[in-house]
Formats: sequence, structure tokens, C-alpha cells
Amino acid sequence: MRTTLRLDAMRPSEFDARLAQLGGGRLTRAVGVTYLESERDVGDTTQQLALAGIRTSWSGIPTPESSLRAAVALDLAPLDATFGAIDVVELTRIGLGDASAELMRRSLPWLLGSQTKRDACLRLLREEDAVMGWRRIVWCSVAAMRRARARIRLRPVVFDRSAVDRQDLRWTYVSEGAIESWAFT
Repeated sequence: MRTTLRLDAMRPSEFDARLAQLGGGRLTRAVGVTYLESERDVGDTTQQLALAGIRTSWSGIPTPESSLRAAVALDLAPLDATFGAIDVVELTRIGLGDASAELMRRSLPWLLGSQTKRDACLRLLREEDAVMGWRRIVWCSVAAMRRARARIRLRPVVFDRSAVDRQDLRWTYVSEGAIESWAFT
């Protein structure tokens, strides 16, 4: 059963870490309001969000109108509410095995891995950090998309409508707070 909650930031802190503990979900931002769709139990979800300084309420989620066009976003830079966009970020927690294997992979067999990657892997192993995978789709008018491309990296979906569902997961570390910045800026 999918739960949809409206999120009101009272004093957000460690929002990314709480989402990682929930295992992910789908965040939608429209006209400055953020919504969370989650498969988790309502009580567990609201408790984790309350610990992150987020007040929740039951809500429906906005859906894109037929006049809006889809674009794949390549970063988590927040959009201003004046664009009138419906901004959707799908989140999945990346498992420790996959994350550490990717960090320790060497581009060339005879080269040593970088110290930065080793440090990041140690933080994951000590459970001081986590990795979230994300996909972002922005629904907006063509005129707003042209203006938004100056601010964030967007790839309009023109011919291949299935590109929205097939895009690769991008990674962010929970410690960076990129999702919190996107959701509440």
C-alpha cells in the first residue's frame, strides 16, 4: 500500500539519512510543496520524518497535465516555484555491497584506488554514511523548460517516451544533504 504525505519542514536536519533508513520512496515537488510517496508503514514513515524535523499530513499528489512535457534532470539543483514545474525524484537506497564494490573498482588494474574512494568506502562500512540512488523527472511547459535549462541540466524527452523509465540511477551520499536541499529550498 502506497502512502502519500505532504511534508512541511519545521527544522529539517538529516532528512537524507532518514530517507535512507526508510529505503527510499518518491518525492514530488510542485509549487514549493514537497510530497513523499512511500511503501513503508505510515507510523514508521511519520516517525522517521519527525526525527528529521518534518511535519507530515495526508495529501493527494499533483499529477502532470497533458500540456506539460517531461525532461530528465542530471543533477539535484532545486527549481524555483515560478517555473510551475512538477519535479519528481525517485529514491532507492544502494546496498552496501554494490556501493563498496563500485568505490573500490579500479579503472586500470595496475593503478591503486584513490584515497578519497577508500575513505568513502570506510565511512559506508562503519555506517557513518549511506548511498542513495536517484532518478529525476521534471514536468513543465516548453517555455519553462527553456528557462530552467539555464539553471539545471535538463534533457527534454522528445521522441523516446520510455527514456523516463530507463534512465540510470545517479548516486548521492547521505552526508552531502543534496536531497534535503532539493526538497526544501
